[in-house]
Amino acid sequence: MKKGYLVGLGVAMATGAAAGMLMAPEKGKDLRNKMMEKGSKFSEKCKNALKRERKEKPE
Repeated sequence: MKKGYLVGLGVAMATGAAAGMLMAPEKGKDLRNKMMEKGSKFSEKCKNALKRERKEKPE
């Protein structure tokens, strides 16, 4: 897969998730905590995906 496609997909997913959370009726502090958790999990998934791509890519 092309790197640009993966980056675009990741940005679109993050934007959609943030918009969905901002529209949800929650307290500000709870929402910020939830966004931090989801952001951290998403970041870890992206790092793992990049590591896998680098390992699978023939040199």
